[in-house]
Amino acid sequence: MKKNILFLILIFGVSATTALAQSRHFSAQSLGMGGGGTAYMDGYHANFINPANLMLDIHRPKTTIGFAHVGARAGGSLANIAVYNKYLTTGQLIAGDTRTNMLNDWFGESSFNRRQMAATVSVAPLGISHRRSKQAFSLASRVRVTEDFSINKGMAELLTYGLDADKFSDPTPINFSSNTVAFAEISVGYARHIMNLPNLLFAKDIKLFAGIAPKYLYGIYTADMDFNSTLQMTRGNQSSPFTINHQFSYTLQTIGELSQQLQAYEVAYNDDPDAAFKDYVDYEGEDVGEAQATGFGVDMGATLEMDVSSLPVPLFMNANKTLRLSMSITDLGSLSYDQSASNSYADGEFTYEGAQNEDSFGDFFDNLSDSLQNDVYGNFDSEEIDAVKYNLPSMYNFGASLEMNKLLVALDYGVGFNNNGINSKRSVLTLGAQYRFFGFIPLRVGTKVGGYASAAYSAGIGLDFNFLEFTVGASTVANSADNGSSAGVAWSGLVLRF
Repeated sequence: MKKNILFLILIFGVSATTALAQSRHFSAQSLGMGGGGTAYMDGYHANFINPANLMLDIHRPKTTIGFAHVGARAGGSLANIAVYNKYLTTGQLIAGDTRTNMLNDWFGESSFNRRQMAATVSVAPLGISHRRSKQAFSLASRVRVTEDFSINKGMAELLTYGLDADKFSDPTPINFSSNTVAFAEISVGYARHIMNLPNLLFAKDIKLFAGIAPKYLYGIYTADMDFNSTLQMTRGNQSSPFTINHQFSYTLQTIGELSQQLQAYEVAYNDDPDAAFKDYVDYEGEDVGEAQATGFGVDMGATLEMDVSSLPVPLFMNANKTLRLSMSITDLGSLSYDQSASNSYADGEFTYEGAQNEDSFGDFFDNLSDSLQNDVYGNFDSEEIDAVKYNLPSMYNFGASLEMNKLLVALDYGVGFNNNGINSKRSVLTLGAQYRFFGFIPLRVGTKVGGYASAAYSAGIGLDFNFLEFTVGASTVANSADNGSSAGVAWSGLVLRF
């Protein structure tokens, strides 16, 4: 039966095998400093976090060109490494109280509780920015691939208990979901020096910058799976058989080649109940890369920059100090995947009555997968729909940064408007610092609290000259017990300035 449950996850989640998820944009610098950047990320990266920062003059030439920036991030409450290490790496037998305690530590008490795992791969093949005295321009491209997967405790119980009639004597929820999105974007940024404001106390030379970066979205692939069910078992005796009752409903929204294959299988099955699912659905992603959707989005923000050199900061009493306060809203917009879009759905019931002998019981379920695949869970209806809509992982961001000679410290706050991918409605706070040894070796450290996983710690290093940058950043979680683990890496690619 465990094989059949894995069949449900893998076959009906086949569309999720091509990808990984993304929310706030991060560079090698910002990831190394905790993952923020609202008040200091400049150059073409500013398009995606705060376009107003295209106006920032951080002791660099006016023109920046970047090639092949890469970032990846993964994590979530399902990725609980602390529980995994406690129970699954110590040679314990996962049974009895050990099994109960493991699932409670992982999911909590209720079988309805869900845990999520998301990941992101983001590639910026090319970015260009140019700053003038009163305005700045930029052009940036980015490809994002996202995957978001969740299961409830009931599913985890089924995978660990197996067909235990005592455990599932009452109806138990068995649920999972998966969402996959891949798209590219072309962002055009514009920022302007709006005005100078009057001096305030310790602050002088106060400048207000504002920026906006509309973007064209090019959809490559999407699929969305939602499976919900209840499972109940009754132990057999001399007068009654062992019984399984699985009431289920699911929807699978797909596009392109996979959508066409599923519809072809439905037609074939209606004509011939012996039609094999695998003969019709063998998705290899041949249409991935073709335009499956178009859409538009926008990122926008504002930054206040001021000279606060008069602030009495220990160790930096005579240093020039620049304070920046920024706000931005990122990833406003959506995509409509309308190429051969379809919705496959089923609402049914699987009932088994029979084997009371353990040997015959095992033999039955060893040969059950084909029956489940074609006649039960694979017996679905499908309908063409106008489009599969995906809302971008929109966020509100606030940031503050203080630059003092070779030292930069920053604080960021963010909150997502939705929970797509690693985006989270749970607020996130980041704190980071960078010190430039010899002026061209940036040592970066940071931390992140809140969001989609437990508190994370970051670091980064590399070479960052005025004319050339080659840096890396990484982050990880020290203790995943509360909200799960996360890990991230980023590489600046090749950055040229002149």
